Amino acid sequence: MEKTPSSWYNQIMSYRVGLFLKYLDEEYQASIFRGAAKAAEKEGIELICIQGDGSDNPIIPVSSHTALNLDGIIFLSSVLLNNSSDKAAQKLKDAFKPVPVVSIGVQLKDIPSIICQSETSVKKELDHLMEHHKYKKFLYLGGPKDNHDNQIRENVIKKVLEEKIKKSDKYSLTVKNGILFSESDGLKLAQDYCNKNPEKNIDVILAGSDDMAVGILKYINSVAPESYRKCPIVGFDDIPLAKTDQIALTTIKQPTEKLGEQAVQMMWNILRKKQVAQVKKIPSTLIIRNSCGCRGYHDDKSTHKDEHPLQREQFLRDVSYYGQEISSASDFSEIENPLAEFLTNIACRDFALAIYDKPVKNIPAKARLKLHITDFIIEKKNDATKLLTLKEIFKKILSSKKDPASPRCLYHLRVGEKRLGFILYTVDKNSPIYVSMAGMFLSHAIDRIFKFKSEKNRARELEREVEKRTAELKKESLRRQKVEEEVLKISDLERLRFSLDLHDDICQRLAAMAMICKKDSEKNPELKILFDMATETLARTRQYAHDSFPVELDFADICEALQSLCRESEHFNDLKISFTQSGTPSDLTSEQKINLFRIAQEALQNSIKHAKAKNITLSISFTERNINLTVTDDGIGLNEKNISKNDFKEKRRPRGLGRRSMEYRANQLNGTFKIESGKNSGTKVIVTIPKITSAEKEMS
Repeated sequence: MEKTPSSWYNQIMSYRVGLFLKYLDEEYQASIFRGAAKAAEKEGIELICIQGDGSDNPIIPVSSHTALNLDGIIFLSSVLLNNSSDKAAQKLKDAFKPVPVVSIGVQLKDIPSIICQSETSVKKELDHLMEHHKYKKFLYLGGPKDNHDNQIRENVIKKVLEEKIKKSDKYSLTVKNGILFSESDGLKLAQDYCNKNPEKNIDVILAGSDDMAVGILKYINSVAPESYRKCPIVGFDDIPLAKTDQIALTTIKQPTEKLGEQAVQMMWNILRKKQVAQVKKIPSTLIIRNSCGCRGYHDDKSTHKDEHPLQREQFLRDVSYYGQEISSASDFSEIENPLAEFLTNIACRDFALAIYDKPVKNIPAKARLKLHITDFIIEKKNDATKLLTLKEIFKKILSSKKDPASPRCLYHLRVGEKRLGFILYTVDKNSPIYVSMAGMFLSHAIDRIFKFKSEKNRARELEREVEKRTAELKKESLRRQKVEEEVLKISDLERLRFSLDLHDDICQRLAAMAMICKKDSEKNPELKILFDMATETLARTRQYAHDSFPVELDFADICEALQSLCRESEHFNDLKISFTQSGTPSDLTSEQKINLFRIAQEALQNSIKHAKAKNITLSISFTERNINLTVTDDGIGLNEKNISKNDFKEKRRPRGLGRRSMEYRANQLNGTFKIESGKNSGTKVIVTIPKITSAEKEMS
């Protein structure tokens, strides 16, 4: 770190040291921070408390210390490490190399360490329980089995009691371990033990921590079997709650503030190239209160140095209100105002919020500075869209002068393994716990915003995909429509060719045959029969030629063509076919004429051949926008279940082919096609097509 002696600020804050811990939301870590902050203020060290940077086990390389340009690192190993192996120590050194490291709570090889000497206090506590209270049956409900602090406490307890057990079988020790040093784990362990041993078989409970003791007390004083009620218990840590009349917990006080102070003092000497001891032990103290079975302890509230209870309650309310306000945020802009109000309420003068581009596993090299507050004023000139390196961000937000009595805290915003960004803030050393609590709300809010943005982006991608697929489908539909149009045109041309061939060739041959037969038909009866057959065949062939392509469509309107179709169909079939029209007829294109005619022709043929109808009505109506064609019969109706495979073999084509042909033709005219039918209730074919505009007429 570059120093400028001419600057009063840099003369006062001569070194920048990082205190790495987990989170400041519990007393053990908060107390160490307070002690470190006190020593840093005294020595003129710029202390930055870094929360949530590394993982628990194994240590992973952390990157924020590099961007912060730290001169030294104090590492709370008792919280951040699961063991004190040489391998863990080497990983820690490699992670922070070449910056010097001091360990708190765990003695690490080749790393200067400040540790609590608790063995003597644990022995004193056990002597008090055995000699003063005459307890012989002990239950130890401890923390994680592999945890360094738990191993020390558990090993001392085992060592002391094993000596007693060797001398007398009246002594016993049962050990149960939890996952965390927490209230909930203490309660669960007590509940499990009492359920398996409903009749009390112990004299006293040794809790791995005061937090665990509180959970155990909640259980045994409420829902535990009656025999366990008011069971003596002792703890470890001496948290503020342990001093209250309600808990009055006999415990072992760890010199946590002293650990923080001594760690900073050791780092101060290292930075000034002074010789330091490799290990410094600070003794713990046995505190006897009422929970072990003693009487007479009363809480002396006048000795408390914590903030006023009303202030504490107000800060907790501020945290709660803030958490509620950002719980439904869907954008970063919705976080800014509630956050600024909360920071004002807890007197946080300087604050910065940086967000990564996306949730990541390891700390990235760049982020966006979303919010920067200096002396309660939000920096409006800050470009929140600009991607900056972490060094640029820290240089910007650490450049202002800082009161040595108010250390900065860096809180890494995380949800599980996902890293989202960080906040860097300055508060009074007695109140960072509230910002740490608020940081959890902020982490989850930002995680929701990232998820919301991801869902919105995914929705946009899906919309674009749908639009793309829709365009492709439209394109394919148009292509298919053009193919169908070409097929119909070819079909109509083939019908025309077939009609002309019938008229110009077959009909002419039949006419000549009839003339020859007629000449001698009066004299020869056989020629008379042949003449009649030729004449009838000629008439039918001319009708087929006409039906294949009605020439009158070229010069007659659609109504005349349809009326002619009805007359001719009625003439050749033994049934009644009626034609009706309504509305003012409009001009149609040749495409509309031929397709409407073919639909009507197909519908009539279906009614005549398949419906067994006696009456058929063909109607055409003209409205302002549409042309409606309807063919109705009183036949047997459609019943798809009655169509057998033999029907397809006996007919020249499947019945569905004509229906598809009518539907294709209606689609070619941008119209609709519908069939209404039921068993023994007749059939109604309805086609509706839009009228064409003048421009469309010219194009056609």
